[in-house]
Amino acid sequence: MSTPDRAGWYDDPDDDSRLRYFDGIIWSERTEPKSTRVARVPADPAAGVEGGSPAGDVPGHAAPGTDVFGRQTQQPSAPQWQQPTGPGHPGHSGYSGYAAAPEPTTEDGQPLASYGARAGAYLIDGLVVAVLNLLVTGWAWWLWMADYWDFVYGAALDGNQDAVNDLTPAELTGMFDWQYFFIAAGLSLLLQAVYHVGFLSTRSATPGKMLLGISVRKVERPGRISAGTAFMRMLLPLSVGVFSLIPLVSYLVVFVTLADLIWPAKDPRRQALHDKIAGTQVVRGRQPR
Repeated sequence: MSTPDRAGWYDDPDDDSRLRYFDGIIWSERTEPKSTRVARVPADPAAGVEGGSPAGDVPGHAAPGTDVFGRQTQQPSAPQWQQPTGPGHPGHSGYSGYAAAPEPTTEDGQPLASYGARAGAYLIDGLVVAVLNLLVTGWAWWLWMADYWDFVYGAALDGNQDAVNDLTPAELTGMFDWQYFFIAAGLSLLLQAVYHVGFLSTRSATPGKMLLGISVRKVERPGRISAGTAFMRMLLPLSVGVFSLIPLVSYLVVFVTLADLIWPAKDPRRQALHDKIAGTQVVRGRQPR
């Protein structure tokens, strides 16, 4: 047999039942049975591949994974694992990445309010109550400190700042009218109780909660809570307010307040301590009558 003029698969000169690869210079050691590959040589090299012949079977064209001399250029890639894309899998329509953890709900399936929504409502209600306190109890707080402010004002007019700095604790305490202090503190606590109990028992939500689309309900059933349940829910905040008026004890109740505020972030039911006392949960949406 004559030597081919270009690389490719040809009839093996030593065995007509198989094909041998010619690398363009010498016959290689690569052979294959004729049943798996058919040698084809285009009549016109410029005409390209004859109909239906793979590129690797045409002289001058390398088979996939080989160069023009028939040498292996890349290893077969391992089968690629394909992530499931059926319903419930991350690759399914509407999902990107891993499936999110199920949203916590009440026992009957109502979604619980997020910690961010609860914190936002707390800040809004705190601001509203502070403004109401200023309007309702501002006069009492002023009368409590009236003598002290008169003394400070007089010392400023006389240019005698040392008179203010030299006040002893007993002298300073004696300048305050403590009956107005207790009047102001009592009115503040009463206002806080009326604000929260009134809105929760009639709307199941304070103005802050209504603005953020959340409400309060009993753990075991939906619906508006009673005035008694609303008061039990305020029992811890009101107790903290009372004990904060006692010297030294006020420093301890700060930790109770912080624990009450942080508790819903880790609690499975997203309940604060005052929720656990009253048996309530804060959920998304309004409550039916």
